[in-house]
This record gives sequence, structure tokens and C-alpha cells, in this order.
Amino acid sequence: MSPFADLPYDVLFNDKVDAVLRTPGVQSELTKYVTRLNELLDESTFFDRSTFTFYNATNVTKSLGDNGFFAAKHSLLLHGEDAPRTVTSDADLKALIVEEKRRITDDDALRKKLDAVERALQKNVDTRRFFDFIASRAELLPEFANVDSFRQSVWKSYLKTHEGLFQRVVTCFKDTETRRKEIEQQAAQESTQWEKVIQIFNDRFFVPFRISAENKHRVMLGQETMLKVVFEFEEGGESIGVERDDLLAVLSNGEKKALYILNVLFEMEARKAAGRETLFVIDDLADSFDYKNKYAIIQYLKEMADHTDFKLVLLTHNFDFFRTLVSRGVVGYNRCFMAQKGETKVVLHQAEHVNNPFIRGFKKNFFTDGMQRVASIPFVRNILEYTKGTDDKDYIVLTSLLHWKADSASITNVDLDRIFTETFRGQEGKAWASPGDSVIDLLLQQADEALLADEGVNFENKIVLSIATRILAEKHMVAELNDPGFTDAITSNQAQALFQAFRNRGLGTSSSRDTLDGVVLMTPENIHVNSFMYEPIIDMSDSALRELYSQVKNL
Repeated sequence: MSPFADLPYDVLFNDKVDAVLRTPGVQSELTKYVTRLNELLDESTFFDRSTFTFYNATNVTKSLGDNGFFAAKHSLLLHGEDAPRTVTSDADLKALIVEEKRRITDDDALRKKLDAVERALQKNVDTRRFFDFIASRAELLPEFANVDSFRQSVWKSYLKTHEGLFQRVVTCFKDTETRRKEIEQQAAQESTQWEKVIQIFNDRFFVPFRISAENKHRVMLGQETMLKVVFEFEEGGESIGVERDDLLAVLSNGEKKALYILNVLFEMEARKAAGRETLFVIDDLADSFDYKNKYAIIQYLKEMADHTDFKLVLLTHNFDFFRTLVSRGVVGYNRCFMAQKGETKVVLHQAEHVNNPFIRGFKKNFFTDGMQRVASIPFVRNILEYTKGTDDKDYIVLTSLLHWKADSASITNVDLDRIFTETFRGQEGKAWASPGDSVIDLLLQQADEALLADEGVNFENKIVLSIATRILAEKHMVAELNDPGFTDAITSNQAQALFQAFRNRGLGTSSSRDTLDGVVLMTPENIHVNSFMYEPIIDMSDSALRELYSQVKNL
């Protein structure tokens, strides 16, 4: 039997109706209604509240009519009145049942109790829909005395009526569940693209967390579109799962960049798998990385460069990173260029001075190239400082070519040749073409030539311009101070010491003091370069140095 299969579930059991029906006031009115209805059913001629309800009568009528009972000339004998009543047609039976129902439901006492229930149910659209339906099916109201039990009965009716469909659903679910487990087991055994990327990241990058994919099987099955990455923060031998935003709050800039690289790795692997030709433009990728992670990046760039579908354009200000890219074979040296921003344009030059410009360039041209000869002075002075100390006589001579001293003007090229050949083996017999000329004159001559040079990297030009600018500035300040006792006694930071005295004594004009202040600020780092730390001067434009040198010459 499925007595409630035709009932609209959403009308009878929605949340708003349920809340009203469970209030004590409505429960009380329902109880009164049910009590009076039961009294009337007990008094009914044909109905019985426990064996032959309104619902039973309706079902019997429908069943007899649908199955041709009366059409076959059969009749019913109904007991309950003083004498049995014979029913010979479907219409007569319906009329009798309708009349008996009306006699019960038109009872004044029952009607008043139903009105009380109706008033309680006029709260909102959902409860009004409920009452509109229940008013035409008043025989259902007693069922709501126990809502939970009635709900179960309705579901049982649904299930019974559609038992065949539900059995099919259960069977299909069991079949697909078995197949799903087979697919997941197969997926778990396969190395996926995501797993590969995650493994690369975890193995190569040194960060205080590890990552894993939480839903890879569901993504493979098409049940979810986005891979969910899980982070385990590790510290002191312990680990704890953290959200991405919380993790970012404690990572260094380099570690955050490593995490960003994870997204790039996913994209790379996807393009590899798809065979998509791709041009990557990568700008200062190694910036903020520590050395361990920098080499992880270089390793992956090498794999990218070796992939036939990938082409790379790498941009960097980091010379150490640049050198490593070249030495690891990520790029060929003949395909490296230096970009220099000038006054009106950006100039590209074939890369040079990537590895120790003094050994690879300046040292070879010391006796033939004036610009590189002068630019070598601070390099040679550094070597003498490392090998002989600051009290060495040749170190002191070279100091007089970087700072204006009493003997600066008297130092000649033959002196410079001797220092160079005694410092480096294999240079014997070599000499500058004009050995008796002043080195300071050569310095100023080369600085003037640097003013006219084309825009570009101009590494040695910048060193020469810096030396010449400071020499002229110090010479000017020494002359203006005219205090040999003070100036000859300066043993360190001469340009700074001279400028402080120059300014404190009120010498020069506001404009000249500004120029000299610029010399003190700009030139030292460009002069005191060595074979290991020369990148900053390569990276800067020489236009400011040219302007500063011209201003100092005008002093």
C-alpha cells in the first residue's frame, strides 16, 4: 500500500510549515481538531477511524471503477444503517462517500477547530499554501499530530510507488562506485603532471614548507577543475598544515618568489605536455633568491632552454646570475647582449666583461690602450694591497694617481710600466710608447676622449672619468685651501676630508660646492672597483659622469 504517494512533499514539509506546526499553540489546536474528528468518525455510518478512513474509501471507489466492477453488473452491500444499503454504480458510491464526508466536515465544532488551525497558518506564503492544500484534504490533518512519523510514511509511499526506479538507482550507484574505485586506484599508480611539478618544487627549492596536491584524483576524474595545493609549514622538526595566505605572512621575499615559481612550473609542464611552441620573456627571475634557490632556478631554466618547443629571452641586472647562466650552458655567450640606456635611446652591445675584465681585457692591453691602461690603476693597486700591504712604496705611488698628492704630477708612464711589470710575470720588455710623459696628462687626455665616446657600456671610460673627476676636484680644493700642513697630513678618505674643510672654511660658491659634493658622493665606488665587484659601474649610465667631469673642469 502507498497511501501518500500523491502528496506534494515541498508543500507539506518545508521548513516554515514545520516551524509553525511544532509550536505548542498549533499543536494544541490540531489535537482538538483530531479529537473532534475521531468522535465524528466513531459516530459515522460508514467510516471507521481505524479500518475504513476517508482515504480507504476513496481508494476503494477508484479501484472498483478502474477495474469495471459496476460495469460487470456487480453491486456492493454497505452495512451501517438500520438496514443494509445496496450500491450498484460508481456514481452512487462516490455520492454516498461525499455525503458522509460532508456530514462530518460540516460539523460546527469541527469547523471552528479547523478555523483556529487556519489562523495559525496565515503567517507567510508557504504556510498559506500548506493550508490551501490541507483544507481540501482535511483527512490528512490528524497525521500532523506527529510530523516526523508522517514524514516517514510519505517517504515510504514514494519509495514503494517507485520501487523499481529506486532499485535501478541503487544498482547503478554500486556499479559506478566499483568502477570509480578502480579508476582512482589506477590514477594513484600513475605519475601525473601535477605530481611531477610538485616533486620538482619540493626537491629543488629550499623553503620552510612542503606542498602536496589534495584532490588530484578528483581532478583527474573531472569531478573538480582546480587542483588544491596543501601547504605543510616545517620548523624545528615539526610540521603543521597552513593556509596559503597565512604562509605568505611569514615567508621572506625570496621564499614568496619561490612559491610564485610554482605557478610558472605548472604552466611550463602543461605546455610541454601539449607540445606548444612558447617564447618566455623572463625578467630578473633570480632577484631576492638566496643562492640555494637561485641554482634551482638555473637548473630549471637549463631544462627549458634544452626543450625544442621553448625559446627564452632572459633579462637581468645580476651579473653573478648572468655569469652562472653562461657557465651552465643556459645561454651562449655569443647570444648575450648588454643594454645601456642613454640620453636618447637604449643601446645593445655584444656582452663583454662578464668574467674578470682586468685579467681577460685590461691586462692584455696595458701597454697599447690608454683608456684601459688608466682604468687598470685601481685594479693593480688592489693587488698590491692584498699582496704587499698599504705601506708598500708602489701602492703609495698608485694612490697618488687616484688622489691629488704633492707628487701626483711628477709620476710618469715609465714609473707605471715598472710597477706593472714587477707585479705581473711575463710582461718584461714591454713599455708605453711615451714613457716620459706624465700619467696625469694621459688620464686627462683619456677622460676628454671618454666625453666624446658613443653611448654604451663604456666600462673603462667610466673608471677613467671617475678618476679624472676626483683628481681635478681634489687639486682644486687643495689649491683653494692653500694649507699644506693640513692637506699633506690626510691619510684616508681624502676627497671627503678636503670637501669638509673646503665647506667649513666658506670657500667656493654655492654652485661649486654642489659640484664638489657630487664628486664626493659619486666617484669613490666607481674608482675603488676590483676584479670581483665591478658590476655596479657596468650597470650605470656614464652620462652623469660626463656631466660631472665637465663641471669640475670648469672650476
